[in-house]
Amino acid sequence: MVKAPEPLDFSQTAVDSIPPDGVEAIAEILRSGNLFRYGETGGIGSNVAKLEQQFAQMHGKRYAIAVNSGGCAIFLALVAAGVTPGETVMMNAFTLAPVPGAIEHCGAEVILLDTGDDLAIDLESLQHAVKTTGSRVLLLSYMRGHIPDMDEILKIVEDNNLVLIEDCAHVLGAKWKGHAMGTLGSVSCFSLQTYKQVNGGEGGMILTDDADIAARSILMSGSYMLYGQHLAGPDEEVFSKWAAITPNYSMRLNEMSAAAVLSQLPILQQRIEKWNSIHDRIAGGISSIEGLEVPNVSRMIQPAPTSIQFIAQHTISEITSAISTANSLGLELKWFGDEAAKGFTSHHGHWSYLPSQTLESTDSLMKKLLDIRLPSTLSDEECDALLEILKYAFSGD
Repeated sequence: MVKAPEPLDFSQTAVDSIPPDGVEAIAEILRSGNLFRYGETGGIGSNVAKLEQQFAQMHGKRYAIAVNSGGCAIFLALVAAGVTPGETVMMNAFTLAPVPGAIEHCGAEVILLDTGDDLAIDLESLQHAVKTTGSRVLLLSYMRGHIPDMDEILKIVEDNNLVLIEDCAHVLGAKWKGHAMGTLGSVSCFSLQTYKQVNGGEGGMILTDDADIAARSILMSGSYMLYGQHLAGPDEEVFSKWAAITPNYSMRLNEMSAAAVLSQLPILQQRIEKWNSIHDRIAGGISSIEGLEVPNVSRMIQPAPTSIQFIAQHTISEITSAISTANSLGLELKWFGDEAAKGFTSHHGHWSYLPSQTLESTDSLMKKLLDIRLPSTLSDEECDALLEILKYAFSGD
């Protein structure tokens, strides 16, 4: 019998700390008491407004709107792009619950699309849905950082006059053929939640070049007609078209979250390089373990991974046993095939508010798909220790 590896304590590498200038900025906000992004004296010095401006500039986009979560960003983007109650919206079946939740939130109907072996959206499933449903909106999730062939996606979008909304919750800093993700659709949405590339605790961001989408998003986020305090917003005349007929959903970002994120943007690329190094080291190790495989990543993609996914060619009982063993040794394995949604994993069968749908490729993949979150602070030694636990867990001993 193989001796079990020593248990690991990953608690000290759970997340990166907030940079010192971010900590000081948050302390100053607390001392001032000005936690709200809008000010009756003009909002001078708003961290949220500065973050919006910097986020827009780093992506080469005209407008950015900071909100209270990635899920709310998707909801506002859908409504601002003209999605109406009862309309259909196409989306990946392989994604997280806030994505269908955002579609339900705006009263639209979900059309699920199948998943390819690369864990990205299946193009044949998309083409079939376009032809048979008449849906005009594609909400494309780059779930866990898996990006499809964007040349083909954009061709389908153009040929069928689709509205492309990018869910970029997992791809801040990633690129397709040198183009930043979040710059390819009509509107894109990002998450600023703790386990993403930048950590605001909670928060989301909307990017667009469309002035009407930007104005509607700002008004719906809850600007109290103080939209002039946005540094990355459209002109007054655009707001005047929408102000009286747009509801306030109160989904603003707060000053402390913005200050935290602002302090991390200058080191984002450094973090991404570390994440890629960690991912590649662990991916190589997983591929050497019998029965485990890591999906291929297109050479057209410059990834920004915060986690790693792998396929286990094992029985359900072997997978559940391996998960239990790994967890007992300090390595948390997430499994998309679990019969109940747990933590940050789920599959479309868990969303019982949606009509039941059989998606052969997705359903087959989820039964075998596992996930490990990768803190950017992991050392080489910790990566190797993680792999030893994984190898032991799937050894059957």
